[in-house]
Amino acid sequence: MYISLYRRYRPQKFSDMVGQGAAVSVLRESLKEGRLGHAYLFSGPRGCGKTSAARLVAKGLNCQNPAFDGEPCGECEACGAIAQGEHLDVIEIDGASNRGINEIRDLKSHVNLKPLSAPYKIYIIDEVHMLTEAAFNALLKTLEEPPANVVFLLATTEPHKVPVTIRSRCQHIPFHRISMADMVNRVAYVCDSEKISADMEAVWEIS
Repeated sequence: MYISLYRRYRPQKFSDMVGQGAAVSVLRESLKEGRLGHAYLFSGPRGCGKTSAARLVAKGLNCQNPAFDGEPCGECEACGAIAQGEHLDVIEIDGASNRGINEIRDLKSHVNLKPLSAPYKIYIIDEVHMLTEAAFNALLKTLEEPPANVVFLLATTEPHKVPVTIRSRCQHIPFHRISMADMVNRVAYVCDSEKISADMEAVWEIS
């Protein structure tokens, strides 16, 4: 079965993340020490790894064979299901789709239910700044009294559009635009892995 390159080379472990050393260090250390907060806000430009990092946190929390340093194994049943978007306790919500009204309503009604098969239930809300005021209000009530086994991972390209009441209840993790040098190295790595012949000028143009 054909798998597109962007999916094949999407980070499966924190060590695969490119250009986000500070964010990765904070998240891995929190997982290692078992002191991850109940809500995080990942902010940064498109394509810098926010959603990938959120999925890695979900793996780190629910991995069946985690490493001592907080790194998920990437091979167990839980890691595989999360990578494929099929884990029943990892719920991804696109804030830009219908502005999250129905999804947040479902979240509110199901958030207090115990996870089905994992230690934690994780909600990943992408483009969270696109939620309606009503959706934000519903989310706020949940963030004020979160269940112990639920973690919220919110991602946005425009953190200033997220209400202060929401931001104040999240730990903010900034992500930065990936440097050209890092992108060139990553493209060169993919070309080498796929046995694609490309000179450095072409690699720079692609990057």
